[in-house]
This record gives sequence, C-alpha cells and structure tokens, in this order.
Amino acid sequence: MSRMKPFSAFYYMKENRGRTVICVFMMFLATLMFLAGNYISSVVYTFEKEFEYSDKLVVAGIQSTDEEFRDFASFKKLVQEDEKLKYVDVTAYGFSGMAHGTVLDIEMGGWSYVFNSASDMKKIFEHLGIEGDFSKCGDRSMIISRDFANNKGIKQGDKIDHTFDSNIDGEYTVDAIIDDGSFATFYIYENNDSLGRMYIYSDFMEGDALYNYVKNIAGDKKVQISESERSSSMPQFYIFYVLFYGVDFLIAVVLAITVNSVVTGQYLKRTYEFGVYRALGRGKKEIKRKVAAEILFMNIIACIAGLAVTGVFTYMINELVYMKKGLHLLFFSKTGLIGFIICDVLIVIPLILSKGIQMSKADVTEF
Repeated sequence: MSRMKPFSAFYYMKENRGRTVICVFMMFLATLMFLAGNYISSVVYTFEKEFEYSDKLVVAGIQSTDEEFRDFASFKKLVQEDEKLKYVDVTAYGFSGMAHGTVLDIEMGGWSYVFNSASDMKKIFEHLGIEGDFSKCGDRSMIISRDFANNKGIKQGDKIDHTFDSNIDGEYTVDAIIDDGSFATFYIYENNDSLGRMYIYSDFMEGDALYNYVKNIAGDKKVQISESERSSSMPQFYIFYVLFYGVDFLIAVVLAITVNSVVTGQYLKRTYEFGVYRALGRGKKEIKRKVAAEILFMNIIACIAGLAVTGVFTYMINELVYMKKGLHLLFFSKTGLIGFIICDVLIVIPLILSKGIQMSKADVTEF
C-alpha cells in the first residue's frame, strides 16, 4: 500500500492530530450559531398554528356608535348574501389569551377566539380542522391545546380566572383539551347583547385573498376588518432576528480572530515546509490550493461534528425538558442555517486567503 504523499491535504492532519483537533474544535464553535438560530425560530414557531388559523378567519367588528351599528348591519347582510362566504357571530371585545412559556424562558401572550355558543365554535373548529370531545362545552367554557395545558400545568375541569393569569377576566372552566398544538385560548361566552363582531371564513380562499375580498365588501363602511395575525404580528418578532444576527456577527468576528491566532501559530512553524515545496517546484497556486484544502477539510469535519452534536442535544433536551412543557426546539431552521453560514464563512474565508498568501511566499533560502 502506498504511503500518503506529504503534499496531500490529509498528510498534515494525519501527522499532527493534536493540532488538527484544536483547529477543528475552534471551527466547531461556529455551529453553535445554528443551535442559537433554532432557538429564535422555535419561539416564532410557537405561534405558527395561530397564524394558520388567522389566515383562515377574518374578524370584522365595530365599536359602539349608532352609525357603526348601521354600517355593520349592512355589511353583515352583504356577507350573508355572498355564496363564497360563511360566518358566525362572536361576543364582545376584551377577551385575552393566556401567556405561555417558550424555549427561551420568555413569557409571551397568545391569541384568543370567542364564540357565542358551542355550536358556533364547532363550525369554526370544523373549518380549522380541530377535533375533540366538546360535549361538556357551554357558557364560560375554555378550550386549550394539550401542549398549552402542559405548559401552564392545567388539567381538564380546572377553573381559570385572573388569579391564575392576569389576562383572564372572569372565571372559566377548561371543558375540553384538544391536540392542535396551538397556544390560542378559545372561549364560549353566551352574551347575546353584544354581537358586534363576526368571524368570516370561506371554503374557497384564505390569507390575503380572503382579507382583501372581505375588505372590498366593507368598502367605506365603518367596519373594522382585521389583518391576519401573521401580517400584524411578525414585525414584533423582528427584534429577535436583529439581535440574533448582530450577536452572530460579533461572535463570528471573535471566533475568526481566535481561530486565526491558533492557525497562524501552526502555519508559522510550517514556513520552512512550504519553502521546501517551493524549492521543489511547487507553484504559488498549488501552495494556496493545499492550504485551502487543509482548512476546508478541517472545517468539514468541524461542521459534521457540530451538527451531529446539535442534533443529539436538540433531541435530548426536547425529550427531557421541553416536551414536558408542551414546547419543541426545532431541529432545523432557516435562521439557524443562515446564522451558521455567516459565522462559518467569516472564519474560514479569511483563513484560506491569509494563510494561502502567507505560505505561498515561503522561501527556503531565508532559513
């Protein structure tokens, strides 16, 4: 079997395992930004079901003036006559969702949906694809998901009021727990004196198409048509992304400087080696390719190891911690991937360029 040639990118790594491990470990740290990005995305993902529901429902409502009631009555008649639309009446304003925990240990408020009757709720649930046993649901019932119940330590039959969560006004009984994975709170409140709102939905459209269709029906009438929660709430999460990418850049710079210091020391000790290569006729481009190959191979090892460790960590913490709280840390997210790529590129590219140029200038006659 032929021996590995000294000019091979693997030769140095094989003969200097200790130094290679140090370099790989330093590059490995960049993959932690993948994990950090997954944490950020997991917080936003907590609201994904609510976004999905909001895309399928439009809330139309008014405040309290006589002119608004007249406009709302006219608008409601148009909705009733439209074959593409369906609707249910809902109760008064002021119902809030309960706050829930996240994987970042930040309490965040969820959305709420209020129905005037159990039959109205079942119509909407059928449209949203929510299933469950609602036989006990009636006036002042509360319905939440199993994940939400685990997050808050709630059991079916529990009485919930403002002493449990400051957002709750009045007392409600948890009469059903559903498996939809959302953190929304669903109420039934049978108050027929305040039907100034309605949920509008369609079997033919959703999202912006549904919103624009209903908005066009309202025209200049004094009726408030809600935008989707995805459109109105996502800007509130931008601060998470701004902070993440800012920290990602700073960490990348720190790691780049640290890794560069470690790698520079190793390559300085190899100046004579590369000078010999030059003396034997190896060109500058070949030297640069060798340096690039060494650094890239070490980086590939670091990335594989880092992503493997991240995957195992994510699985373990989900099983041992988050699933018990009704939460889930994502295994993959675009935010995590972009954050990792930014960090990795800012470390590896300067290394390849600087060490390649430095070693290509090595001259054996200087020793």
